[in-house]
Amino acid sequence: MPVEERETSQNIEETAARWVARMDREPLSGPESHALNDWLAGDRRRLGAFMRAQALWMRSESARALGPQYDPADFAQPAALPHRAIPRPRRWMECGGALAASLVLVVALAATLQAPSAYATAKGEMRMVPLGDGATVTLNTDTRIRIHDERGRKRIQLLRGEVLIEDANAATPTLVEVDGRQLVANRASFVVRRFDGQPAQVLVQEGKVEVSGPASATHVSLNANTGMALRARGNDIGRPAPLAAGQMGRELAWREGKIALQGETLAEAAAIYARYSDTPIVIADPELARMQVTGLFATHNPMGFSQAIADVFDAQARRERDRIVVTRAH
Repeated sequence: MPVEERETSQNIEETAARWVARMDREPLSGPESHALNDWLAGDRRRLGAFMRAQALWMRSESARALGPQYDPADFAQPAALPHRAIPRPRRWMECGGALAASLVLVVALAATLQAPSAYATAKGEMRMVPLGDGATVTLNTDTRIRIHDERGRKRIQLLRGEVLIEDANAATPTLVEVDGRQLVANRASFVVRRFDGQPAQVLVQEGKVEVSGPASATHVSLNANTGMALRARGNDIGRPAPLAAGQMGRELAWREGKIALQGETLAEAAAIYARYSDTPIVIADPELARMQVTGLFATHNPMGFSQAIADVFDAQARRERDRIVVTRAH
């Protein structure tokens, strides 16, 4: 895309919107990915415009997923993550020669050591990050990752949450680290999860993913439509298992702002909603909590979900202060 000299803010916003719309259609080609990176690097205002365009696009997709009855208040901008204040430098370095030497040392270190880039999403937020070469990583709600650039090869550390990695057109393999295990994928599409209190999971949609331990003494190959829970310790990494028909589509429903349930209990469904919303759903009746539910529901509408299950199971859903309570009807 041609870049004008002295771009106006409006031109930058429009170009960012075109890039995001292009990425939504299909993965970027290698030349397109390089062009995007060059454009982002050309002006410090462009990255902010690109991030705003991504956020707007994601929210508009989620709104359409909710259908005509969605509540616009559900799409309020999440609170910004707190930033730590940067302390002012101490003024004890009075000597100009010492200051110059320190600056030279900092520049030398920066040239040899590249700090990883950190990315995060708040509850209810999604974010797509281009990795270059047409590869992307999409962060689901409440997710934290670090991306290391090691001589052009990307290494992704999943700290918490869920990511979808797509590198169908990438020339170099993508490396992912989670819970002490290493995943190497080449031209694959796969999901990696790490939730508190649960083993990490890998679900492969397309291609092949190799899973190994820190010493790479043992490894397991995962093909398309297979998944595995990763054992965090020892040489036994885990056992691959085929995914049920249609399971991968349900697992990726969050990209459209939805939760796809297929026989989960109401207690499990409430736990899933807790990942997307700060408004917890409390199933007050133990027998009701064990009932199973199937359906497609909006991630940003916990009250709508609660009312729907209340209608099905002859229950009542009410809001109490900062939570939603579902009880048996009397």
